[in-house]
Amino acid sequence: MKRINTMILVAVAASLILVAGCYDNVTEYPEVEGYMGFINAGWAAFEAGDYETAMDNFQWALEMDTSRPEAYHGAGWTSILLPDYWVIGEQYDYMTVQHDGGTWPVELFTETLTQDIDWTVFECVNPVLTDNDIMVIGAWGDSLLVVEGDTLVPHFTASDSVWVVDNIIIGDWLYDQYSNIRFQYTFEISDPAVKSLFTAANGFSLTNSSVDSIVNGTAASTIYLSVPLVDVQVGTDHYMTWCMYENAMTYEYATYEPAGGQTVFASDAVAAYGILQDARGDNGDLYFGVATLLGLAEEGEYSFSHYEGITSLKLKGMAAAMAFRTQNFRPALGICQQAGFGLDIEVSDYDFLIKLMQAIELMLI
Repeated sequence: MKRINTMILVAVAASLILVAGCYDNVTEYPEVEGYMGFINAGWAAFEAGDYETAMDNFQWALEMDTSRPEAYHGAGWTSILLPDYWVIGEQYDYMTVQHDGGTWPVELFTETLTQDIDWTVFECVNPVLTDNDIMVIGAWGDSLLVVEGDTLVPHFTASDSVWVVDNIIIGDWLYDQYSNIRFQYTFEISDPAVKSLFTAANGFSLTNSSVDSIVNGTAASTIYLSVPLVDVQVGTDHYMTWCMYENAMTYEYATYEPAGGQTVFASDAVAAYGILQDARGDNGDLYFGVATLLGLAEEGEYSFSHYEGITSLKLKGMAAAMAFRTQNFRPALGICQQAGFGLDIEVSDYDFLIKLMQAIELMLI
């Protein structure tokens, strides 16, 4: 595992080297004057690989005028290549968008949904449940007998002294038939702009379930979630549980909604922000970084005027690499496959992580 993580970090670093370019540092520049003179000198130094000088010029431009986007724009991109500026680099990106007349496109939300008695909030789509499965699930709370094969088996709950169907019976029933698989559920978020969501925490089992993919619709986003079987002991009772009735699932997600009326400065600033989160490694903001990179990439083909190698596909590759690095492997695979890479990869493959890493590397070439 350590080797795989090291190799994927190398791949991400390679993608950032593309931004840096391959130039000899230039140590002498002609004197400039005026705001745009410093901006032009800053980009000349940036394209020559002299990032300290580039940052100096952008800072001098800011000292002359803090009400325009150009200097913030240059400082934001240069921050990616200067680790000493990583902490404040995103502030340059925010200010670029603000002074370009736009609004910041990414927002973070936290929500909790609770499974209903009919399993429709979190709908099971794999395995396809049998009629008997549906009957057992639908009998929750009823004083009914449970069909187990050809046998009717009652269950006694001491708290109310009646024979009832509960989550213990349902879990045992499902476990007998599906003990070796993860259940896959879908649920909806009433926002069509969800771009990053990685796990949902089951408040009953205290176990994280992993997101397989996100599908954006016209009015909502559909989330596909893989839920592991967990054996939870409460007193003397054992619950074989996936996402059962009354289980509360809590998750964070980020949305991306571009604002109208802004120019290329804002798009460049958003790209710089996402790439900066990638460059910062474990200190980067996973949710914002992935949502930013995917959202911008899905707006249309992206290119950066000061380096032609940054493309929408590379932005998606960086997003997948961020998910991989934080061990959100299923979401990383989902990003790759939605981009058309790694379509033959299965999570059950013995070399799953190696194949996934290779798919991400192809996206970053």
